[in-house]
Amino acid sequence: MNKWLIYIALSFLCCIAYADKPQVHYTITMTQPEHHLAEVKVSFPAYEGDYLDVMLPAWRTGRYEILDLANGIRHFKATSKGKALKWKKVNKSQWRVFAQGKPFSIRYQVYANQLGNRTRHIDDTHAFLDASAVFMYSPQFRAAPLEVSLKTPRKWRASSGLKSLSKKRFYAPNYDVLVDSPIEVGINEQHHFSVADRDYELVIWGKGNYDSKKMVEDLKKLDTAAADIWGNNYPFERYVYMVHATSGPRGATEHMNSTIIQKHRDKFHERSDYLDFMMTAAHEFVHTWNVKAYRPAGLVPYDYQAEGYTRLLWMAEGSTSYYHVLLPRRADVMNQKEFLKELAKNIERYKNRPGNDTMSAAEASFDKWIEKGADYTSNFSVNIYSQGSMVSWLLDFEMRKVTNNQKSYDDLHRLLYERFPSTEKGFTPQDVKDLLKEITGHDFSAFWNQYIEGTKDIDIDALLDIAGLELVVEDEAKQKVDAGFSFNKQTMQLTRVKKNSPAWKAGLTAGDILVAMNDMRLTAANTNKKLNELKVGSEVSLTIFRRDELMSVSLEIEKNPYKKLKVKQKSSATEQQKAVYKSWSGHEYQSKASKG
Repeated sequence: MNKWLIYIALSFLCCIAYADKPQVHYTITMTQPEHHLAEVKVSFPAYEGDYLDVMLPAWRTGRYEILDLANGIRHFKATSKGKALKWKKVNKSQWRVFAQGKPFSIRYQVYANQLGNRTRHIDDTHAFLDASAVFMYSPQFRAAPLEVSLKTPRKWRASSGLKSLSKKRFYAPNYDVLVDSPIEVGINEQHHFSVADRDYELVIWGKGNYDSKKMVEDLKKLDTAAADIWGNNYPFERYVYMVHATSGPRGATEHMNSTIIQKHRDKFHERSDYLDFMMTAAHEFVHTWNVKAYRPAGLVPYDYQAEGYTRLLWMAEGSTSYYHVLLPRRADVMNQKEFLKELAKNIERYKNRPGNDTMSAAEASFDKWIEKGADYTSNFSVNIYSQGSMVSWLLDFEMRKVTNNQKSYDDLHRLLYERFPSTEKGFTPQDVKDLLKEITGHDFSAFWNQYIEGTKDIDIDALLDIAGLELVVEDEAKQKVDAGFSFNKQTMQLTRVKKNSPAWKAGLTAGDILVAMNDMRLTAANTNKKLNELKVGSEVSLTIFRRDELMSVSLEIEKNPYKKLKVKQKSSATEQQKAVYKSWSGHEYQSKASKG
């Protein structure tokens, strides 16, 4: 029997055994939701020793960045049988309570106004609670069963991947499950549906131009398509999609048997926007296996107070990004034309990342904790999502190539799931290489050194050819010139200057403020238009402010060969190439992409 399923079964039995007698009790009361405030009470049982340390995590799972979540905690106090206890703060996220081994409770105020971080947010309509940002724990009771009670306005409805004891009361077998099971409670839209023996909930907070009925129909299809990768071994019996229709914050985070997806309230209706939502949903759904059911050794178990280092985040996140395009296509949520368009976008991102020749996917994985974005990062680093997706694609096709299309990346992820349950152990780079050899009979050490630990450029034409595809320029006439900079339209300040671009060669840098081109004023309304009208090979004078000083530089305009790209099928594709395309995408090879 699958080890993960054994763990789930044991957890369920423990849940039955301890559901009526949890050892740690949490209660959160929405004291002033309109001001993002709540009070948390945590009750601990008797323990050994003179004192007990309680902590709030310094980061949350799914985001590899120290967030210092204790910055929203105030009015900490500890009591036992109504009497105040002595306590002291040990460090930024740790409190020491001197209860002399007796049962005691702590109370504290939490300020929850971090919607975009997907950690904690409370207002007059809802509360989104990620336990890592709300509920303190003690390492001594990390494995103890617990209960969470919510005290909210009467009309608020609660949803979570946690076991429900009543409408606003939940149970978890341990703190790790609580951390991986956020709670959404408030005024929301709820849909319940099933696929086979699995139950689902779709919970939407916020008004928007979404079609929840269609969302449900397509989310059902994603469930079925997952079997192509992991068979019928689903690591859950119930799964919750939490969706925030917002006025700005966007993104998503995976959890053990749920996800939180944030998208602008007006970005659901258009086909491109809807596909973006479905690919995000697919990404988080894939994470239910990849990262939650199995993950790299540096993240097992989670250290909530410090960074978890691994050189495999490109696989944890990047291969998930790879599958978030494949899964909707296999599920027939995305048609062939849309699928090929997404492949072209991924290639454009890869080819337009200057850091490809500087940082490897493995190095980017290890350094994810200190990645800060902006100009330097884009020029001298790679992104674990986009880079990892391309490396995963290449690895998938190499596996198909050396096994005559008999084995694929699906087989690798299936074995990772079977042999490395995250409740027991994580996998290492050597484990992955060993599995690759076991699956294919081929040694992937050279591949690993070149494309994962190294920065060898991916031959896109050779990659596409394996599935009978080719890369072409969509329309030569529409292929825009590339000055090599981005700017803030409100301030006209350069936000990014691409390495080795015309702007880079001319000496422009992030922070310069655009003033004029060829002595004519530049504005937010006309700058892009003027840039698009330039001819390749032409030289232009840009007037800028730098350090409040007016100065001019000259740019020689070039064309970027990796813009406006299109992936299409070859009219001369062989039967072998067509077979690869079918087993890879889940659909027959078609002579015209427009057939859908």
